[in-house]
Amino acid sequence: MTLSPLSNRARERASGVNGRTRRGDSAELWAFPLRVWVIHWLLVQIPATYALRFGTPNTPSPPYGDLPASLTGLAHWIVEPLRNWDGLWYRLIALEGYAGGTQSAKAAFWPLLPGMMRGGSIVTGWTPETVGYLLANLAFLGALLVLYRLILLDFGDDPLARRALWALALFPTALFFSAVYTESLFLLLSVSALYFWRRDMLWLAGLVSIGAALTRSGGVFLILPFLALLWDRYRGDWRAWWPGIIPAFFPTLGPALFAALLDREQGNWNAFIDVQEQWNRYSATPWETLRCAVATCHILGGEPDGVSWVWLTDLRNDPSWGTFTSTEWRVSVANSDTLELVVTVLFLVLAVLGLKLLPVYQTVWVLPALVIPLLQPSEVHALMSMPRFVLVLFPLFIVLAKLLQPRWLRIPWTIVSVTLLVALTAQFALWYWVS
Repeated sequence: MTLSPLSNRARERASGVNGRTRRGDSAELWAFPLRVWVIHWLLVQIPATYALRFGTPNTPSPPYGDLPASLTGLAHWIVEPLRNWDGLWYRLIALEGYAGGTQSAKAAFWPLLPGMMRGGSIVTGWTPETVGYLLANLAFLGALLVLYRLILLDFGDDPLARRALWALALFPTALFFSAVYTESLFLLLSVSALYFWRRDMLWLAGLVSIGAALTRSGGVFLILPFLALLWDRYRGDWRAWWPGIIPAFFPTLGPALFAALLDREQGNWNAFIDVQEQWNRYSATPWETLRCAVATCHILGGEPDGVSWVWLTDLRNDPSWGTFTSTEWRVSVANSDTLELVVTVLFLVLAVLGLKLLPVYQTVWVLPALVIPLLQPSEVHALMSMPRFVLVLFPLFIVLAKLLQPRWLRIPWTIVSVTLLVALTAQFALWYWVS
């Protein structure tokens, strides 16, 4: 798919300022993403709070084994069940920074979110995780608003844009958009950077991309869609690439700034690379990684990697509520690698279909994010965190939305997706591994 320079009509459609458009239609650019966001928030927050109140928690796994005190007041019921796992790492960094020779594991967590949590906590007096929770949820609303406009700009198809937003917000692992994680902030910044570039605001896009590259390591790959869009417009007219080529490389400032921060606080500028060993990651070919996701390649701490269907056998033998709610069965599900394998295969298929269905700039944006984790598997879970990593690959949700056009397929998909979203949220809130 080739993208031409924006016409006035395209600009108006994407920005909602078309004078010939009815005011109600323009209002929908805001109202529809807001409705999606509200439904998403309720589907995550209610089961998270319910699980905290009535569920039996698994053994917590906080940073360095130090579980912080419970929050008080409303934050205990709203924020606490959604600050688990990485959220407590971001809390720790917001409080202490990256310093500490024995705490180099903090270098795995990029600085923009904890920096904003620290700043917000200083200004408001709220706990860092409360600030992080609010940031994540507001960022997701912003991401939905911008993504809706970007899809309209690229495809001019409002039903497709609506299906894509629903597919994203109701995806089984979309709970991370409401948790104290970077998914929401990264999605907002990356989609905004691409939207601004598509609307010819190249320097603003470049500045926003620095934020994305300070939020997650994958932000640096915004260089690729920027260059793809320049090529699509100017081809071999190299003089026309100037000065747009300058902001196209702004994402490289993200890792450079993080490296400078780590050099100052830990004395090791490439600590964010070295730290991957602490997550037991190693180099492998993609097909080797996929093999280890199916068959056992490593046994770390007595827990083999590779998919396990024991949980399904146990449920088939005793399909009772007692089995479904037992700690043993829920741990078996969490450690089975089933979710990792199914989601990875699904999104690899969507990526292949996207080669035909997506603009080139969107394809080059998603491919590195899919391939790099396949080159760096973990001995714990070969496809560790893939169900979470794919959440920010919005072009693949556009492909999914295209596939879900038939109502007979869309309705059962939505039912299954929402059911899994609620179940996985309860798992996460009670310290069971999700992604």
